[in-house]
Amino acid sequence: MCDNDPVPGDRPQSDDVRSRSEKFRALRFHLSLSRRAQLVSLCFLVGAGALIPWTVFLALTLPPRYDAEHWRLLWTGFDAALVAVLLLAAWAAWYRRQILAAIAMVAGTLLVCDAWFDMVTSLGHRDEWLTMLTGFGAELPLGIFFFWLYRRMAMTTMSALHQDTGVDPLPRRLRDYKIVEAEREKLGLEPDERPNPSK
Repeated sequence: MCDNDPVPGDRPQSDDVRSRSEKFRALRFHLSLSRRAQLVSLCFLVGAGALIPWTVFLALTLPPRYDAEHWRLLWTGFDAALVAVLLLAAWAAWYRRQILAAIAMVAGTLLVCDAWFDMVTSLGHRDEWLTMLTGFGAELPLGIFFFWLYRRMAMTTMSALHQDTGVDPLPRRLRDYKIVEAEREKLGLEPDERPNPSK
């Protein structure tokens, strides 16, 4: 059998499909940050800067004690949202969906917020020790786990992407990965087509 002979069970690929696959594998991703994205980044910076004096103002003017309305609705609604996110995370993990990375970030953030508000609002009350125990023993570790899961998935995905496209050197930290965007013209794709490297 020659190297060029078809293997039984293999379907011959058309020249068009093969050329697209080769274009995708040989594609070099370029750094691309549009003016709109730069404007959004600038808005984030301005918003963060504006929050600094606002936070100082709140620290100086807010009363030390406040009786809130709808206290039960506040916490049951928050916990219901947390349950929904954890169920979605369980589904995504069971079916091995890439969306688990985004869900992990949301779940980690909700768990850290839950621990923060639980512990801070319980200071000086009889249940202070219980909320500290659940916060440091369950909510914060689980939140950190979800952040670790996101980082692991993001690193694995970006490493595979860079290896497939031949980009060197491979970054070792998540913060070193740049925003990349494929040039559709180099792939020879129509606007509504998506690259499929498995073809």
